[in-house]
Amino acid sequence: MTAWCVPAFAKINLGLRILGKRPDGYHDLETLFLQIDLADRLFFEKTTGGRFELTCNNSEIPVDASNLCAQAYRLIGNAAQRQLGVRLHLEKNIPVGAGLGGGSSDAAITLIVLNRLFELNLSNDTLYQLATQLGSDVPFFLTGGLCSGRGRGEILEPLVHLPKFWIFLVTPPVVVSTAWAYQNYNKLGLTKTQKNRKLPSSNIEQLTGQELAEICQNDLEAAVFEKYEELAAIKLQLKNSGAFVSSMTGSGSAMFGLFHTQQEAEDRKQLFKNCNTFVTRPIRWGIPQVYQMQY
Repeated sequence: MTAWCVPAFAKINLGLRILGKRPDGYHDLETLFLQIDLADRLFFEKTTGGRFELTCNNSEIPVDASNLCAQAYRLIGNAAQRQLGVRLHLEKNIPVGAGLGGGSSDAAITLIVLNRLFELNLSNDTLYQLATQLGSDVPFFLTGGLCSGRGRGEILEPLVHLPKFWIFLVTPPVVVSTAWAYQNYNKLGLTKTQKNRKLPSSNIEQLTGQELAEICQNDLEAAVFEKYEELAAIKLQLKNSGAFVSSMTGSGSAMFGLFHTQQEAEDRKQLFKNCNTFVTRPIRWGIPQVYQMQY
């Protein structure tokens, strides 16, 4: 059988509001997840023997049981009570450890594809339950597009309209520990504006640039920027270069600026020659879109 190639797209957070710590150790939050057209590629092939074989083009990515794709394989096999023989090659293009959700997206695509490839007929609700076990933002990638996220990020409300702006991504050679960021986010305190702002529940295209900028504030930035001053400098440089919004996604280290046109975004590459940069735009890619693919 020819391998079935399926993309797994990244995300950014348009704002991240932390509401408090939960008894289970996680944090309640509010965010807007926006899927973007920067993608890993996953190559699936059925095999005999009921085993999972995983390879990757990036030697820094573990290909053992700790990989989220391997965990997704185990969960869906147990849920279906089937031994699935599959070979998966993971082509990593999304920067690792940058707050772009690459590993979570790969895991979500693994759930969707295995359900289809082996005709397991698990319901979407079951896939969401499995995704929640894998990570807080894995469920988002089953839906894709633009969603408000609450709880740990797993309580989702899809928004119908995708924004039309362009996203300029900057990924500096910095790795920020997500656990550290959440442990330290509130040591500087949150302003009254940060605590009171609300996320939109309709078309964000209707918002002014200033309103969108207020929504896109990230509560993790203060602590992260205090430790990693170069990230604060990138945010300021994006703003000064004409981005109508500049922010950090997730716990970093990726930074983004929003621009009205592709050319405006492309022109900013010359300002960040020491970092990886990407020009992207919103996309919707989840269960319905993958199921429509031919294999």
